[in-house]
Amino acid sequence: MSEENTPAPDEQQVAAPAEGAAPTTPTPEQALNTLAAAARQARLTYDEHAAVDGCARVLAELVQGAPAE
Repeated sequence: MSEENTPAPDEQQVAAPAEGAAPTTPTPEQALNTLAAAARQARLTYDEHAAVDGCARVLAELVQGAPAE
């Protein structure tokens, strides 16, 4: 696995619920981290990666309560 596809050590991964268990709704932070990890694992061009990164920053600011620019 390349360094680009490895999640940062401080990121929390959302575990899939056990079979038969009721699905739980992730927190906004968990949902954002899951989407960021999925984007890292996808084979995106540099421009696509930059666009996803920009979207993640906007969402992170909204989750944290800071105004998005």
